[in-house]
Amino acid sequence: MGSDREEIFKKIRGNRKERKENNRKLAPYRYLIVCEGSKTEPNYFMGIRDKINSKYKQSIRVEKQIEIDIKGTGRNTNDLVRYVDEIINRSAVYYGNVWVVFDKDDFTDNQFNSAIEQAKSKGFKVAWSNEAIELWFILHFEYLQSTINREEYIKKLSQKFRELGFGKYEKNIKNIFDILTECGSIDNAIDRAKKLLKMHGDIPASKMKPATTVYQLVEELLQYIKD
Repeated sequence: MGSDREEIFKKIRGNRKERKENNRKLAPYRYLIVCEGSKTEPNYFMGIRDKINSKYKQSIRVEKQIEIDIKGTGRNTNDLVRYVDEIINRSAVYYGNVWVVFDKDDFTDNQFNSAIEQAKSKGFKVAWSNEAIELWFILHFEYLQSTINREEYIKKLSQKFRELGFGKYEKNIKNIFDILTECGSIDNAIDRAKKLLKMHGDIPASKMKPATTVYQLVEELLQYIKD
């Protein structure tokens, strides 16, 4: 009886160990994307996730299991980084890629810069925008280097959306990724975002206006669509 019980415990321990090892093996293809915004950013990245899922569902043979968890929070910059920690600590899943997405908005230079450094110190990657993610959206249509604010970004996008027949730009558009990629150019947006960062040189992110590193996350995810 005792030996039977030992065998059962060994099997349970073995199964747990196997699950943990499988989790670690899958980690490079598991993404956690935590956004400051509750709708705009999550809707955009869900659009990319849908494209990735669609591609792999149509594949006869899938060698990589791509998993992308996207969370919109409505939290501010520093709270956001702490919240990501909470998610990771509570999760049974190993994430190989953790991204934090937030804007400069009205936060002070110190709050913005410290949130970026805090996230990086924990091994998180940061897709920030100065002043707002709408800059990234605009770059799909044109190169913008003037220091306009986010309200003017929205005016520009509304004008472009009306020209395209979509009416004014709204922050909660569900198919925002499709609109931007089908009517604009994601490749041009990436090139323009890189050009902006190069233009600013080696200065704090809070002083880089306009600028965005959202392209870094997008470029990383696009590899799963283009491969």
